[in-house]
Amino acid sequence: MRPMDPYAAVRPLLLALDPETAHAVARTLLGLPLDWGRVGGVPDDPRLEVAVAGLRLRNPIGLAAGFDKDCSRLGPLGRLGFGYVVGGTVTRSPRVGNPRPRVVRDRRRRALVNAMGLPNPGAAAVAERLASTPATTSRWVSLADEALEDAVAALGLVAPHADAIELNASSPNAGWAHRAAHVEALTRAFVARARRPVFVKLPAGDAATALAIAEAAAAGGAAGLTCANTVPVAHPRLATGRGGLSGAPLAHRTPDLVAAVRERTGLPVHACGGIASAAEALACLEAGAATIQLYTGLVFEGPGLVGRIARGLLAELDARGVSVAQLAGT
Repeated sequence: MRPMDPYAAVRPLLLALDPETAHAVARTLLGLPLDWGRVGGVPDDPRLEVAVAGLRLRNPIGLAAGFDKDCSRLGPLGRLGFGYVVGGTVTRSPRVGNPRPRVVRDRRRRALVNAMGLPNPGAAAVAERLASTPATTSRWVSLADEALEDAVAALGLVAPHADAIELNASSPNAGWAHRAAHVEALTRAFVARARRPVFVKLPAGDAATALAIAEAAAAGGAAGLTCANTVPVAHPRLATGRGGLSGAPLAHRTPDLVAAVRERTGLPVHACGGIASAAEALACLEAGAATIQLYTGLVFEGPGLVGRIARGLLAELDARGVSVAQLAGT
């Protein structure tokens, strides 16, 4: 499949806009009937296939939670060639999020700092949308309520329409303290009710906290772990004064955290944090990740990044004579 890159033409415009406005434009473009498969340019190659927690994925490249908060663009995003897409984060009740400005883009560092506050239309609206939209790849949904009653209610609405659930037990914007004991209770409740894999997204602030949450999630029966969320930082241009850092500044730390979590729990790990190249994806897979997740890299590189990473991985697989599953040990 020969990729096409319409993003090259609109990149300067999008990066000149306010980050939230640019994101809205990108979502509007995703609603157009384009050949998104050619835009993504991801080869259909069995060497890229992986299996995680009983889910067969056409490749190990996932879309991280946060890009499609209301799950209205998971169809075209799947057609870009992702092995899976994570919608949300979703809560039981609708949320408008924090006051603006709540996203800051740093083009020099290729990073974002966001204090969105989990805006979403609520689990009932998301469930209705998912029920009426065919899946184009494996479809997961991120959930983040603190109260057990709310979390379980949201799960009951959304889970029937998702292949997996990702419990967001780490967002700096979630508005609750992510204590290990509470994460274990939430995970246990999800696993008992979901009837599909439950993954838990870990914090990225420090390794000790991440490992404590990882052990709690494992004790609760999690099928795997996403490693990791944004890093809490102060930022004077945000209305809240603080947010979560994502993008290139996190890339160097992600493989080490993946390796530590994998060694401590033995669970499958989805690497998330600053990945924007085949080399960075490969480093995470070699560290023990089963899959990798993208978000901020798409802001700066565009949708063709999915295909570039896939083709880069295939070149490395050719050189080594292995498959992704063998490389990652899945």
